[in-house]
Amino acid sequence: PRRIGTGPTDCKDAAAFRRSVIMFKVFVAALLFASASAFGPAPAPISARVSSSKVSMMSRFEGEVWDMDAKMAILNEWDPEQPRGYNNFNPFERDDQGNACDPNGKFPGEGSYGDPKRPDTNWETMQRDRAIMEQINADPRMAISGRPGNWRVGWDKDLGMIPANQQ
Repeated sequence: PRRIGTGPTDCKDAAAFRRSVIMFKVFVAALLFASASAFGPAPAPISARVSSSKVSMMSRFEGEVWDMDAKMAILNEWDPEQPRGYNNFNPFERDDQGNACDPNGKFPGEGSYGDPKRPDTNWETMQRDRAIMEQINADPRMAISGRPGNWRVGWDKDLGMIPANQQ
């Protein structure tokens, strides 16, 4: 008796059977080759492909955790008499919709806004931040408006090209 799958039982000749076996092997090899890329090195992230001169135009906190310490660093350096920039803005200022900004001073709806990396939090941290915010809100600089360092629609139009990873 013949065993199933051991030879050209359904083909009229052995050559046709060998061709179908070869095509099957090629098909399996192509599948294995295509799936092998999943185990290779990952492509470089977009930010690594952007030239460093463009990335330097964004805030030094871009891609970092946007926590109270980072916001305080920006606030302490903020000069409201200088034009608003990626490192010169009030991080606690709100836009006309009441939104908070990202580490570049951008608000939701503005070009290149990105959700900031938020810190882990707990009740103790929230209470500490609330106490800090009470002190910040008592600062006379928080009442400053209409200065070059304050937010206004289109404030970033003269800051140059936005890096590709920020669009």
